[in-house]
Amino acid sequence: MTAAECNGFASWAQPTQLRFVSGAYLRCPNCNSTNLKKISLAYQQGLFHTVAHTQLRAAGVGSCGPDLLIGKATTRGFHQSVLSKQLNPPVKWSYRKLTLWWVVVFLSIGWIVFYINTIPKNSAAVLSPPLVLWSGLSAVTFLLLLVFFWRHNQSTHKRRYSQWERSLLCQRCGTLTEQEF
Repeated sequence: MTAAECNGFASWAQPTQLRFVSGAYLRCPNCNSTNLKKISLAYQQGLFHTVAHTQLRAAGVGSCGPDLLIGKATTRGFHQSVLSKQLNPPVKWSYRKLTLWWVVVFLSIGWIVFYINTIPKNSAAVLSPPLVLWSGLSAVTFLLLLVFFWRHNQSTHKRRYSQWERSLLCQRCGTLTEQEF
């Protein structure tokens, strides 16, 4: 008897066979339950995106005569469950934030160094040795931080992300475990 004779569908339209993994390998170490879910799936199930469209059409008569009112609005929202917030994947360190904070610190401390060396001494010189030293140290520090951020994003982040992808959440007791697949 062919698949088409069993349920009336052509052989190419048959559902794929499900393959079950033995539950002996995927058990919670805390409660020995087989009710495990990947953390990435639990995280995605806790994210909710909302888009709502509203239209308004109205006609009114007032002291100035008849008037027509037409309006449209779109509302977008993002909601996340508490469990989903706790199961956030590891994120890469932002080069943009590093650059922004470096500029803020450089300009703030640079202004203080400039003020201390120029204003009280009534100096006409804009560049002073301490300001040049601060600029050099700041540039070297920025480059070292860039290398540090790059190394973190290339090695540590990849390791933590792969660990996050392999982790499972027990639906019974809430224990997080890392399994090799």
